[in-house]
Amino acid sequence: MIPVAPQGKPATMDKTVFRFFDKFTSADEATRVRGACELISFLASEPEKKEKERAYALKRLIRGVGSNTNASRAGYFTALVGYLEQVKDTELCPGIMEIFGLVKSELSDSDKDGDDDDKQAQLKVELRIGKISVCGAIIGTGLVEGASDLELQTVLKTLKKGMHKAATPLAIMYLSELVKRIDTKKFTSVLWPVVEPKLNVAKEEQTMDTIYFLLAATSAHKKSVNKQFFQNNFGSPRMFHEFNYPYLANLLWDIKSTVTINHPLYDYLLEQLVEQDKVASFWTHGVEPILKDEGSEHKFKDIVALRVLITILNRLKTFQSLPELLSPGLLEMVLRKTKNFAQLSEDVRELYQEAFEALIQCYPKISDEECKLQVFEKLVSAPSSVLIEKYASNKIIQNLLATLSGESVQKAAQILKTLILSDNEAVLNQERIHATQALQKLLYNRHVLAENDWRLGHIKFFLNMGVFYSADGQKILKSSKNQSALSAELVPTMKSSFFHCLEQRHSKLADEKTFLLSIVEYVHEILEGSGVKTLRVPLSDEHLQYWHRMYKIVNGKQKNQQNQKLATVFHILVLYMGLHLFSDPDLAASSIAELESVMKRVQGKKSASKLAIKQNGTTAEPEWIEVVVDLFLNLMSQNSHLLRRVIGHVFPHLSAELTLTAFNQILSVINLKDKTNPLSVDEKGDGDDGADDSKMETDEEDDDTSGVESDGGDSDGKSSDSEEDDDDDEEEEEEDEFSDDEDGEKVTDKMRLAIQQALGGANPETDTESVDLDDMNEEEGRKLDEALAAAFKMFKQSKKTKPTKAEERVETTLTHFRMRVFDLIDIYLKNSPNIIICLELMLYIFEMLPVAIKETKHKQILDRYRQIFNNLTKIKQFNIDVKDVSAEQLPQILTDLMEKVAKGSSFPDRNQYLLKACQFIVICSQLIEKDTKPANNKKHATIDQVFCKYLQEFIVDRNPPLTTNVFQTLFRMGWSGNWLLAKTLAAEGLKQETRIVRRTQTLQLLKELMKNRRFIAADSQTAQKSLKTIATNLAAYLEERDKSANISQNEFSELLQLLQELKNFQQQNAGHELVNWKRTGAQIQKLRRFNLNSQTMNHYMRLCRQLQLEPIKNSQDKQQQQNGTAKQNGVAKKKKKTDDGSDTSEEEEEEEEEVQEPTSNGSVKRKKNGNAAKQKRLKKEERLKAASEGLETVSFVNVE
Repeated sequence: MIPVAPQGKPATMDKTVFRFFDKFTSADEATRVRGACELISFLASEPEKKEKERAYALKRLIRGVGSNTNASRAGYFTALVGYLEQVKDTELCPGIMEIFGLVKSELSDSDKDGDDDDKQAQLKVELRIGKISVCGAIIGTGLVEGASDLELQTVLKTLKKGMHKAATPLAIMYLSELVKRIDTKKFTSVLWPVVEPKLNVAKEEQTMDTIYFLLAATSAHKKSVNKQFFQNNFGSPRMFHEFNYPYLANLLWDIKSTVTINHPLYDYLLEQLVEQDKVASFWTHGVEPILKDEGSEHKFKDIVALRVLITILNRLKTFQSLPELLSPGLLEMVLRKTKNFAQLSEDVRELYQEAFEALIQCYPKISDEECKLQVFEKLVSAPSSVLIEKYASNKIIQNLLATLSGESVQKAAQILKTLILSDNEAVLNQERIHATQALQKLLYNRHVLAENDWRLGHIKFFLNMGVFYSADGQKILKSSKNQSALSAELVPTMKSSFFHCLEQRHSKLADEKTFLLSIVEYVHEILEGSGVKTLRVPLSDEHLQYWHRMYKIVNGKQKNQQNQKLATVFHILVLYMGLHLFSDPDLAASSIAELESVMKRVQGKKSASKLAIKQNGTTAEPEWIEVVVDLFLNLMSQNSHLLRRVIGHVFPHLSAELTLTAFNQILSVINLKDKTNPLSVDEKGDGDDGADDSKMETDEEDDDTSGVESDGGDSDGKSSDSEEDDDDDEEEEEEDEFSDDEDGEKVTDKMRLAIQQALGGANPETDTESVDLDDMNEEEGRKLDEALAAAFKMFKQSKKTKPTKAEERVETTLTHFRMRVFDLIDIYLKNSPNIIICLELMLYIFEMLPVAIKETKHKQILDRYRQIFNNLTKIKQFNIDVKDVSAEQLPQILTDLMEKVAKGSSFPDRNQYLLKACQFIVICSQLIEKDTKPANNKKHATIDQVFCKYLQEFIVDRNPPLTTNVFQTLFRMGWSGNWLLAKTLAAEGLKQETRIVRRTQTLQLLKELMKNRRFIAADSQTAQKSLKTIATNLAAYLEERDKSANISQNEFSELLQLLQELKNFQQQNAGHELVNWKRTGAQIQKLRRFNLNSQTMNHYMRLCRQLQLEPIKNSQDKQQQQNGTAKQNGVAKKKKKTDDGSDTSEEEEEEEEEVQEPTSNGSVKRKKNGNAAKQKRLKKEERLKAASEGLETVSFVNVE
């Protein structure tokens, strides 16, 4: 009960409570919920002081649930339920009878009389709904659970009285909820007597609401509703009975609107059926007749069926009944609807997809393999179709096949094979084609990979049906008896499936040869026994001879056992080409001839040096690998996925034999400077060839654009070390724009000149008078027309035209071919490549990069170039032949790279490519050094000298070939040449005359070297000597800085960091005394004469702790500065305030400007706005002076 307020002066009600109720009438649900939460929170704060507010709020809430709009009723009901839920366990909770007292006063008919009958009837409906809603709030919040019999009867009578027309479903729903909240005794004695008269009617008079109540009652209180009740009203002893299923199913399907599907009966009825394991019987006796009845009047038959199916599938625990759920009526309905899937509304399509997904989710949960096979057979057989996946764009069959065991996969394959060979006229050829493709994919299911004989049998089935005349895939027919053979429409699919089966790899070459040889011998037996008449496309005598040559090669004995692996590779290629005679006999025949020639050369003589190109000054006979590479390129240009897969499979086994000349053949295909089409037959570029090449489209799978299979690494889109220079890029773009403008101006000038000549020629008397067309005779007008036409024709021809569709098609085909060639390069780089070939590849790509970057159509090729650069630096093992490569070649390659690329024309990301190139050259030098005898070690020591040369240029020049990032990368590597670079850097980069920016970068690079502890520890003796030299130069540098007392902020920061690294190294290696730390500490304190930014201050404080120095703070340093100036080396320098409050000298400002904008070629762009303006002003004065020359004495004062 609500406590009574103490006697005394009546407290006034807080008017804040009024503002919450306005939100309850909002059409926005979120606003209503927010208002209810605010009201409950308001009433819950200081409850002892808000008695009047609570009483008023409860009265308003009860009155509000009888509002005349749904939104308003929902808002008040939400607040009422929330408030009762909040106070139900407290002494503030109102009693049930107290609530009904407010119902009587606030929802009374007498208080709200209407003017006419319609308004009065509407008012009564609203009041009934309000009273029922109050009962629902009492039931939903659980207040009824502790109610007395009188209170419970009051609730029941109110609900019963409210059962009128539209309010009945609402009352039944709350009664059903009440059934679950009271015990059996109260249900039997109080609730059932009240509602039984309303429910004790024939089933024809029952509704969804009453059935829902009966299901809830029988579920919660099983013995309370006796069998006699069901026998009298439903004709069966219980609700779930076979006799009753048609009635229940008809009740679910007989709806007038799709909104009714949301009735709780659907979920509750199906949930009870699943729990009692009667869903299969319900579907068979109740649902299936409705689905098969084509004359039924159910408007939403398919929608209800799908909703019921989804609900059942989501609740199934055992799946033995799943095949019964996929009944003929359901499958026929689904197939019929999905055939016109695009014509269905979006909501209905989503419902179908939801049903498919629910079915797919069941597959992994099915433990019985027989059940899975039954489901599979139902999905692919009539009245369903194997094309249901295609119609519905959902892989319901493929997902099922993925869950099958090995034995079940073989049974599923037999089901598909039966479907393919079915003579049923109802089975469409399109279904047989789809089944064939499914069977071909099933042969390489992961559960049957070990079943070689079983797979080989099905491959022969495809072979017999697609290449030979056959009716059942077993017996071969002659052409004279081919009437019963497979339909010609299915032959291409069978043939394609056969060749697709050949694409699958075997782990060992010997296994693949055995597999192919078994097929070839099978074909050979047929040809020998029945002849070529059994072939659907007979071979000519010439091609048949090539078949016999192939068969002789693969069955001949190998003379040279040393080349056993190569012989196996060539046998595999010859076997594939032999089978390819049935697809492209001309290509296969020429390939067999070339392979036969190559095999003879491999067996007959030993190859010369792999990198030899000329012998005795004349071109040598092509190596056999060059012939093979040429053959591979020819095969890859064909529109055959099988050939690409075969090359991708055997190429790794031939990569070790690759020569530089052969590799150059591959590189010639990706040569972007050569505008001829490598797919053309001859160099003259016959137009028909381009048309033929354009036929090779990308109608295959997406991966066909890179058809050679490889394990290629992911291409790095952007490197982490960013060295881009936007200014240089802009300058290049401007140069391109200027060149385009110049071209345009040239064309315009030529056209203007031609027009002038045309007009001048038409009027030869004078060049100054205007041309009057009226005075021209007919001959002069004709000449003028011809001259002007010629001028405009020349202008039209000079304009750039967009490529035609045919040209774009040829370009796309060429790009795809090049992508496959790139796959060959990737394969080669993964299989112990030769160093010289890799270096040649690197230089070649540098040559192609500007072309690829310039034209947007080469974007894919540019990405592959970048990928190759990344792969080069990731190579773990090289095929190093000391006879073919020496370290003496690397300095020359590095020098050529610097002269041609680093000092050549700039292009975007050039620094990144140079960085990776230098890194790769160093890696090569390390590997060569490891494989070279110690006696020859002196010869290859020149590569570090080349880097030293460019390091010195870096220190001195403002626009060096190599940037800081290159040397940073080198110092992070474990390369012995780093010591020479470090000593050179310390000796040259720390001098007084060196610019501040270079001294700063020198300190930064030495810091990177000191961080490379693994490299230092690798050769401690060399490291000790070199570090002493570096420390000596550093000490001299500190002395110079000490004398001048002048150092920039950035330089000081890098110096501090370097000293920290040296101190850490000395602490870890106690025997290495490199620096006089006492003297160094004093010098650092002396150089500490200006405000430090936060980052530099952190480094300074850390070094002070290491050296046990007393740090000087910025506040102490300010005492040395007066009037905004500070003296350095006896000269007062102006200072500027930086963003962090520290001072920066003009000299340091110049350094920051130089460091701030590194360009793509390593140069430093300095900000010269002031100087540029000055130069511009001087040039203008010079022009004016030149223009006024000779006019000094002329005066215009008296000119009027």
